[in-house]
Amino acid sequence: MMPFAIGLLPAATGFFLVRALSGGGSSLRCCRHDLFRLVLGTGIGIGLASECFFLGLVTGSSELLLEIVLLLTVGTAAVLNRKKKCRFCETRAGGDTLLNRWLASTFAFLLFLDFAVFVWVSVRTPRGGWDAWAIWNLRAHFLYRNGGVAWRDAFAEVLDWSHPDYPLLLPAFVARGWRLLGRESSAVPIVLAGFFTFGCVGLMTASLTILRGARQGLLAGLALAATPWLYVQGAMQCADIPVAFFGLATFATMAMADRFNSRGLAVLAGVTAALGGWAKNEGLLWFGAFLVARMIAARGSLLPAFMAGAVPVLAPVVFFKTRVATSSDIFGAAGRAGMMTRVLDPARYILIAREAFVHAWNFGPLPISAFALLIVYAAVAGLRLRQNRDRAILRTGVIALAFTTMGYFAIYLLHPNDLAWELVNSADRLLLQMWPGIVFVIFLATRSSEHGSARPLRGSGGEDRCGIC
Repeated sequence: MMPFAIGLLPAATGFFLVRALSGGGSSLRCCRHDLFRLVLGTGIGIGLASECFFLGLVTGSSELLLEIVLLLTVGTAAVLNRKKKCRFCETRAGGDTLLNRWLASTFAFLLFLDFAVFVWVSVRTPRGGWDAWAIWNLRAHFLYRNGGVAWRDAFAEVLDWSHPDYPLLLPAFVARGWRLLGRESSAVPIVLAGFFTFGCVGLMTASLTILRGARQGLLAGLALAATPWLYVQGAMQCADIPVAFFGLATFATMAMADRFNSRGLAVLAGVTAALGGWAKNEGLLWFGAFLVARMIAARGSLLPAFMAGAVPVLAPVVFFKTRVATSSDIFGAAGRAGMMTRVLDPARYILIAREAFVHAWNFGPLPISAFALLIVYAAVAGLRLRQNRDRAILRTGVIALAFTTMGYFAIYLLHPNDLAWELVNSADRLLLQMWPGIVFVIFLATRSSEHGSARPLRGSGGEDRCGIC
């Protein structure tokens, strides 16, 4: 039973949480949009289970008991808040056309190839890439093997080369899986990496199908499925893919919150944004960028609900950063030394800008830049901006991505390590963190040739009816 609890318990917790907050219909009735809820909910459930494991370490309590209490709470909320109709089903999606069937077949074939690539890389490198076994899985070994207070040894200053300031979503969940399994197994981090990798594609397709119709959802899914770098890096078992997943989830849930005027979906957006910060330091940068962008672009619309979801999830992150983690490379003693010299060096600005362009142009890796292909698609399809119901999230997304890019630039500028080495080894992964969010924004903004793509059904008086009415 314990091996099933590794994945089933978080998936059930997250699914019921998403159902409770998104208006998922009768708790006993399946819905065609439950695939979206399951993918999103599983990602959220993994993050919450990871935090429960960390809280269990800190307090000495049973993490499994914490998870069961959480499951019972959100399950009860899902039953009490059930609706007769799913609010997503109150949108009219485009019909089943020959082109849609062809796109679906191509999409399925690409996913099969991607799965083969993921399995091949995972078999060759079952312990993942350098960062996986030197940071994430190393920390998981400490958390799993050391009981009592000895788990804090994972964050000793002597291990400063392994970034002991990095958040614990991956290490804590892997250690949790090993504890439930009763042994250390490379299958746990591999399956976890597989979920986040293919979860990005599933979440992209399902969310844009709800917002823009099946054709636009399939095209966006194809854009991710045709990015080999996603599956290679996913198999490396690093935290960049979870950061990308939660960034995409934040965009998707906030777009739906705007579309359906739903505070519950805004709460989910806050949860996913905060979980990005529990995955990696860059996720904290993303959270701040999204928060500021939302205040600028949408005048704080639905921001109280967003923060209501984010604050409880951020609390363990803040505790970890202030009471457990050691100083980071940048803000530690080594990072502060010579910081002003690095800031005033114009050669660093030129090198960062040049390498950013080179890596963006070669991103994929594909024969043609994936970013260039997106620009061409947007130019051919055309943007729908004047009467776009998604203007708030589009403005938020563009500003948040711009702020995140500037944050990455500042990190490179301040970093004490050799700059050329840092750029070569991390620029592609930072681009990958933003890639699903960029694809989502582009496909949400562009026109679709699909007649009647995902729009709210009209009431008897001809007015657009929101999902709450």
